[in-house]
Amino acid sequence: MSWYRKIKSLYSISLVTISFIIWSTLSKWLFKSGVNYKLFLITLCIVFFTQYLNNLKLKKSLFILALLGVNILACFIFFKGQTIFINIIFLLFMSLITYTLDDAPIDNSQYKEDITKSMIALIIIWAISFTLGADFVNAMYRFHILYIIMIIVLMRETRRYIYAVKSNTSSVTNVIIGISVIALSLDYANKIIAFLFDMLIKLSSFILVLIVDFLIMIFGRPISFIIQKIKEIIIKSENQMIKIDPVEKSLNNQPNIIKYKVHNLSPELLIFLKILIIFIILYLIYKFLSRITKNTKVYNGFVEEKERMINKKNKRHWVKNLFGNMFKGGGSNRDKILYMYSAFEKITEKANIYKTYMTATQLKNVTKINVDNAYNLDEMTELYNEAKFSLHPMTQENVDSVKRGHSNIKKQF
Repeated sequence: MSWYRKIKSLYSISLVTISFIIWSTLSKWLFKSGVNYKLFLITLCIVFFTQYLNNLKLKKSLFILALLGVNILACFIFFKGQTIFINIIFLLFMSLITYTLDDAPIDNSQYKEDITKSMIALIIIWAISFTLGADFVNAMYRFHILYIIMIIVLMRETRRYIYAVKSNTSSVTNVIIGISVIALSLDYANKIIAFLFDMLIKLSSFILVLIVDFLIMIFGRPISFIIQKIKEIIIKSENQMIKIDPVEKSLNNQPNIIKYKVHNLSPELLIFLKILIIFIILYLIYKFLSRITKNTKVYNGFVEEKERMINKKNKRHWVKNLFGNMFKGGGSNRDKILYMYSAFEKITEKANIYKTYMTATQLKNVTKINVDNAYNLDEMTELYNEAKFSLHPMTQENVDSVKRGHSNIKKQF
């Protein structure tokens, strides 16, 4: 499997996982359907089958006929009752999304933006799932963990693909991340975390009790005196209230509200409304995802992509930095050099110097024209090319040299 197809497969599995989580939650909420693991596996097969048909470049009519036939056949074989029609809608929707996104180029920034929005949706869905019962939460818990693993591995591999950084330890690191996250999702890990959390609560409660006792010992008598005086004032004011408030009297004389009976809807109409809601939700999701391909066109093996400007804040919270290092592929010296040079590209881009077609040497030469001091710029460019195109290890001295060059250019802009 090529590197490009590997990343596309990771993206497809991530998309299927988050879609399955959302779909299962909606099905449980609207149709009281349980979690169907077969639907997840069938969806994966349908998505990869759609990608295979797309690579064959079939006629559109034959392509649509093949997808319809496979989706309908799979649903009638593996599902029963009303879930057949509902799951056909989901599978066709996933086929359409796959066909729309399959020709889109690998874009690390776009993937990062989509994952950020999907995590917000995941948190909302996770909160909703608690209203659907403990069994449903436990059944979906594994898929939440799977999605987190997939997006971590996806962002690591995408970052390496964009910078053409090959590493013999990348696959091993991805496996370690997957095993670690799965281990944290097991029952024994939950028990350990619950035990530590309980101990932390007990320790906090003990400290809080000591603080409260200390405050009562110091401020108890003055506070008791003030409270007693307030009580006396309230009792005195209540004894002086003789007249009834006219507003309160008018409210007490209001006539009884007439109760109307609500006519229950027929089961057929309820099913129709639920399916309509499903179609509306899927349409909104599709319109949101389809915007990704509006900026790209693929023809005769070439990709034409419009420039997309994104304004980002320079300041980042330490939690974002922690997760950023996880998604960007670790903290090796090679990675640090690439990330630092990427920051240098962003600085020069804001100064209207860097263009996407420039090589590192071209960017260096143009930057020299626009700055007064090009200290360490040559060395930074050489180290970047060395980190990008070689496989031997980089040292901490190399990282420090790139930092000095980056810091020098940053101060001047």
